[in-house]
Amino acid sequence: MSDPNPRAARLRIKMAEEGFDAVVLTHPHDVRYATGYHSILERWTQQEPFAGAIVFADQAKPAILVIPEANLGIVAVLNRDAPVCSFDEIRTFDMLNFCEVSRYVDPDRKGGQLAEDAMALAGAIRGECRGDIVAAIGAALADHGMAGKRIGFDSHRISAGIAGGLPHEFSDCLDLMMRVRVVKTAQELEAYRKVGVMADRVIAHAGSLLGPGVDWNDVQAGICDFMVRNGVVPVDEGAMLFGGSYADDEFIPDLFRTTGNRALRDGDIVILETQGVLDGFWIDINRTAVVGRASEDYRRLHDICRDAFLMMVDRLRPGVSTSTLPVIGYEHLKSKGVATPEKLLVVAHGIGLMPLEIPLPFPATGLAGVKQGFVMEEDMLVSLDSLFFGAKLGPCHMENVYAVTSGAPEPMYATPLQLIETAREAEPALG
Repeated sequence: MSDPNPRAARLRIKMAEEGFDAVVLTHPHDVRYATGYHSILERWTQQEPFAGAIVFADQAKPAILVIPEANLGIVAVLNRDAPVCSFDEIRTFDMLNFCEVSRYVDPDRKGGQLAEDAMALAGAIRGECRGDIVAAIGAALADHGMAGKRIGFDSHRISAGIAGGLPHEFSDCLDLMMRVRVVKTAQELEAYRKVGVMADRVIAHAGSLLGPGVDWNDVQAGICDFMVRNGVVPVDEGAMLFGGSYADDEFIPDLFRTTGNRALRDGDIVILETQGVLDGFWIDINRTAVVGRASEDYRRLHDICRDAFLMMVDRLRPGVSTSTLPVIGYEHLKSKGVATPEKLLVVAHGIGLMPLEIPLPFPATGLAGVKQGFVMEEDMLVSLDSLFFGAKLGPCHMENVYAVTSGAPEPMYATPLQLIETAREAEPALG
């Protein structure tokens, strides 16, 4: 019912390479990757899934979207302006009693365009509306001859739930999905370029909010407000992973931000790592700011860290392992006489539907995974974090996202890698 989904096509290729007959995806990121489907329900963070996707290795078989019957209208809205949600077949199930109520025809309500769009999807629906998502997935697999086949699941509970009615060979496909998702399609790269434009606007706004006397909580609220008004979902109530001013030796490592219990002061070093989600893709940009004017010594430190960063950026090439990057930064800081170069933290990771897409076997985020690293491939999106926590002059952080190409890496953000300095006075409080 729409153009072929290049992400599903990439997934099928990898499935065939590893001998999967089908994959059943119920994690929101995987469902969105395979079909484009998403809804507000996924933000409830329920452990039980509200949607699923089934992709077969055999391209002749349909790509199946499994959703609550009441959510047909959501698919209609997603596809109103462009074919965002891609599938060949829909399987439905009842969620709570929403579907039961939605089936009642209200004689006092006139039909609208949304109802007509939702009804137009009826031709893609196969089978009966089942009582729950497990029953709907099991019926779809049975109808397409998957009994006894090797099926990958991103949730073992779904496999266990259908095993009684559909014996099959279970395989965990979490690692497979990460390897698939970390290399982007041309459409994804183009979408992320638009995300990058918004990221530049967000970081510029964040810098504009700083100044002596400014309350840090107001800075966070201002960034959140800017994001929401521009269609970006903030990472949390603070809109930043790192944030706050480093002063008086105050830093809370487990929260990755300082407290907001005092106004910013002249000389404060402020880390601005703004994070949010735009059209499903993560913004992850980091710059360092100084309230007022930086000292010459600190400005020199920032320049050294920036030069080290650019040396690492130049190594973002196909065939290069991310494990080789930290030593480049370390050696440059050491050669420039920076005290404690060991306090330079470098992390290179994929980014997309999640902030950390690391194509290594689970668990991938431990120290062993960082030390091992992964070999970069063309069309990966790689976020490079360089975080110096040196205490003598203060911290210095920067981060950008790059597309790995056959040549030089392509930056997704245009904001210069320069120190942000501001002397704006605090505005008087309203009221």
